[in-house]
Amino acid sequence: MGEVKEKKSRRLQIRWRWTLLVGFAVAMTVVVLMLVILNVERDAWLENQEKQAEVSVNRLAEALKLPLLSGSAAETAAIVGSFQRTENAVLAVYVKFAHDEHGQVFGEANEDRGWLEAQTYAPMVVRLDSQHLWFAKRIQYASTSVGNIAVRYSQSAWEALSQRILHQMLLAAIVVVLLSSLLIYWIAGQISRPMEALADAASRVAAGDYQVQLNVKGNDEVSDAMHQFNQMVTELAQKEKMRDTFGKYLNPKLVSQVFENGAAKMDNHRQIVTVIFADMVGFTSFSESSTPEYVVDVLNKHFEVFHRIIDYFGGHVDKYIGDAVMAVFNHPKENEEHLVYAVMAALAMAKACEQLGVLRQNGEKISFRVGLNCGDAIVGSIGANERLEYTVIGDTVNVASRMCGLGEGGEVVLSYGTFEELDSRFEFETLGMKKVKGVKDLLECGRVMVEDEEMRQRIDAAVALAFDLTLPVEIRARIGG
Repeated sequence: MGEVKEKKSRRLQIRWRWTLLVGFAVAMTVVVLMLVILNVERDAWLENQEKQAEVSVNRLAEALKLPLLSGSAAETAAIVGSFQRTENAVLAVYVKFAHDEHGQVFGEANEDRGWLEAQTYAPMVVRLDSQHLWFAKRIQYASTSVGNIAVRYSQSAWEALSQRILHQMLLAAIVVVLLSSLLIYWIAGQISRPMEALADAASRVAAGDYQVQLNVKGNDEVSDAMHQFNQMVTELAQKEKMRDTFGKYLNPKLVSQVFENGAAKMDNHRQIVTVIFADMVGFTSFSESSTPEYVVDVLNKHFEVFHRIIDYFGGHVDKYIGDAVMAVFNHPKENEEHLVYAVMAALAMAKACEQLGVLRQNGEKISFRVGLNCGDAIVGSIGANERLEYTVIGDTVNVASRMCGLGEGGEVVLSYGTFEELDSRFEFETLGMKKVKGVKDLLECGRVMVEDEEMRQRIDAAVALAFDLTLPVEIRARIGG
């Protein structure tokens, strides 16, 4: 359970998943839009820059026609200098006389001179293929080429414009992402809240709580799931109630298989088991001198304690026969030490009966005889098609019943052959050789007692647990006193 809570605390809730997903999607959308807008704005800016460059380069070309034709370098330099001063965006100007092999660069672009000299110049203004903004033209006088010019313009205006666009887009992106995230978180919370309630309810049902019911609201897939969940829990509660009810009357193995597998498949076989019989001493006189309600109440109180003790030691109550109870060990729950546990259960039953201390009308305590036997028995479904009982039968069961009749109230009787299967923690007090009905040879029978202190404590614990769980407050108080 602690591991489940730890996993639950570490998991990322649906609302946060949706918030992160939508936030990421919105951010990516804004980035794409930003790139598209920047690209469109740059194209528009370049188009405007080309128009301005065409005018200014043509004006410079007209001014340089005569100086280039006459070969006056000084006049050319003066005109270029004046052009650079009036055109703030101009970074450099390249001028090449037609009769010279090399041109001259005015400004901060001497590294581009070799590249400029290798370019092809047209009679109209064109942009050169470069990462920089170079606009060039071949200058002609009449039909004669007198030189080439190229003007490099600054991109600082575009950088400033792009920075403003980026800042505005980032601010808009932050606002959009925050608002969309808050909205999605709220919407996802409205969706995930019933899912979280459904998951929590499912974990409670898995832990055995069938009283869980969800508050269904809305008319969508989630509300349908919650409605179906409520129906499922109701059916599980009914099924568990039926299981508990049937478990009071039928073999637990039958009940478990029917409710878990939908059907019971009981095979008939032989198995080593230990059988306990316990019946009330003097039941006939007690039932004749008491009211039916009191007789049933007394039997139920004793059988409730016996059932708890038998279950504690790993056995199960096979049936109740009037004033007697029959318990089986090593079936259906198998246990290699079933005989030891059966003996402890029998001794605990005798002690519990003594502590319960229910009195007859003559003041005597009601007591039970207990007998047990270990051996091979037939396990199978006995009865008619309309009513079957999955039980154990055979000489082992019969001998256990006969052992019960040999003892006195509060004693546990078994045969010496069964006692020999026990260890030194137990003691055998013989009752002599007895003729047991259904058994050909005489059997040595005797009372079994426990010698080991640790085992005594386990028996006392089983008795105390049975009383604490089943008996009314006044009985527990009387025992405690």
